[in-house]
Amino acid sequence: MDRKYNGYDFVEHNLNNCKPYRFNGSTQEDFYKWKDEMQEVMAELLGLYRMERSEGETTFISKEKKNGHTLEKYCMDTLVDLKMPYYVLTSDNSNGKAVIALHGHGCNGKEGLTHPEKADRENMEKYNYTYVYDLLDKGYTVYVPDLLPAGERMLGIYEDKRAECTDVNNALISMGMCLQGVYLAELSMLIDSMEDKYTDIGCCGFSGGAHCGLWLCAMEDRLSFGLLSGYFHSFKDTLIYTNRCGCNFIPHLWEYADMGDILAMAAPLDIYLETGKSDHLNGVRGVESPLEQLETANRAYAVFGKKLNLEVCEGMHRWYGKILKNI
Repeated sequence: MDRKYNGYDFVEHNLNNCKPYRFNGSTQEDFYKWKDEMQEVMAELLGLYRMERSEGETTFISKEKKNGHTLEKYCMDTLVDLKMPYYVLTSDNSNGKAVIALHGHGCNGKEGLTHPEKADRENMEKYNYTYVYDLLDKGYTVYVPDLLPAGERMLGIYEDKRAECTDVNNALISMGMCLQGVYLAELSMLIDSMEDKYTDIGCCGFSGGAHCGLWLCAMEDRLSFGLLSGYFHSFKDTLIYTNRCGCNFIPHLWEYADMGDILAMAAPLDIYLETGKSDHLNGVRGVESPLEQLETANRAYAVFGKKLNLEVCEGMHRWYGKILKNI
């Protein structure tokens, strides 16, 4: 394999030339100036200014009583000509707080988190998709949306029901938008509908859900905490090898930020991170990559007298749940 023929050296060379707009200040005033600038740039890259919001009307669909909780289904008008279905699971021992639980990459969507009997059992066991019920056990009300294009929001392009993110993202970036921007816009509207009902609102996600949660923590200032599992590393370490689906790509992003910079934008929000020691999504350097990005984020957290930690668990790419002890 000739890396100069196949373009790998070319891509890597240009990535090395990208210089993130990193936080290098020493005061909270420095941080908020940097954060305001970064949020404005990121909103532009995500295409948020091009998205037309609807009125956010929410339709109740169904309600059923489960063992120890209630499950309700709703559908929200989010962006113009776009609707987002979601579940709300309320514990019989509710603590008055809520969490948005974000599903991982793939087609099962919210069903894979809330209805184990309908989900791909092999993936359920492999990735340990238990966090909705882990949160319910702690008394949280859990909101579980379908992210585009998963679950009920699949287009049906492929007979084998493979993920369609690349197809949708290709269309969106051609119009100055992207999937992560759509996720952020829709979830911000969901928070609009929640903020008067709960004393605290957090977010939780695994894998692709943690990627989405990372952006939500960075761009949405109304959250109380974040639980992010199985998705935190350097873009360079995953280049071409892993994370190749379109939902990972945002136009011009690497010119401005790596994941540690995105996490830094969330300061001083309490965020709890975990990864498997052998998680392939960490990339070619293993856990060295997320630890390096954590150091970048902690430069911002330091001005608030805080420090984020990464829980490194023995094993592969899966939800471990050790970070739940922090809430």
